[in-house]
Amino acid sequence: MRAIQYSEYGPSSVLQLFDLPAPAPVAGKLLVKVDFAGINPIDWKVRSGGFRDFFPQTFPVIPLGEFSGTIIDTGGVPGFEPGEDVFGLAPQGAAAEQIVVDVIGIARRPENLTQTDAGGVALAALTAWQALFDFGGLVAGQKVLIHAAAGGVGSYAVQFAKWAGATIYATASEKHHEYLKLLGADEVIDYQNVRFEDVVSDVDVVLSSVHGETEERSYGVLKPGGILVSVVGGGEKVPEGVRFASLRMQPKEGQLAKIAGLIQEGHVRASTEVVLPLESIAEAQDRSEIGRTRGKIIIRVER
Repeated sequence: MRAIQYSEYGPSSVLQLFDLPAPAPVAGKLLVKVDFAGINPIDWKVRSGGFRDFFPQTFPVIPLGEFSGTIIDTGGVPGFEPGEDVFGLAPQGAAAEQIVVDVIGIARRPENLTQTDAGGVALAALTAWQALFDFGGLVAGQKVLIHAAAGGVGSYAVQFAKWAGATIYATASEKHHEYLKLLGADEVIDYQNVRFEDVVSDVDVVLSSVHGETEERSYGVLKPGGILVSVVGGGEKVPEGVRFASLRMQPKEGQLAKIAGLIQEGHVRASTEVVLPLESIAEAQDRSEIGRTRGKIIIRVER
């Protein structure tokens, strides 16, 4: 099978295409043919070595943590059949034509979700879900501020918060405002020209994917007892009276299936910005590192 590997930390040029032996079926796990895989910022942060203290790697590494594909072998897992389309997490790397995965991070693909879009759902959507609900405790009637709302995690967070009945404030550049309003944001703030703390106050939850000054300013818009949930670490200067949580997403039973149900019911939709072939993975990660994307960058793994 074709697969991407890298054997040292470094720039995107360390990513190389190889012909590797296909994995054998494993009892209790699903063997899947990968069709598409999603690009996330964590991919290039780990590859560059910037996260080596948090996510140490054993080389060689197959990158990418989410996929869509078709079951080849169920490994005896009940409730699944060969030939079913699934999507989910790939902790051992999705940039390969076949992978073996744990069922806890897998769900059946909803009929109204294309295989292409499904390749970029799991990691971002589960991160947003756990940030808002597991860590933030968001419920109907509360207020949430979502930074970088047009990105992968942010766009799902806006939709989940809308479904939950929260009031949503979102920061994004002006070109993304209409898109975020369509997703359900009540007020979108152009962070390049407006200081969000001038228009937002008494927030219950802040979801942050930005370090430094933005995090520090965000504490000031929280109500007493409110919480800032970060997906990029931080928390060095938390003021008294508010809370901070750093999220490292872990798969939990039933969560991705719940998200699949919301997609099937029309509450949540996926958004793909561009699809690139497997051999263009370096370009895909470079695009992600530049940022300012709307929706997901998807890798076509299938030939």
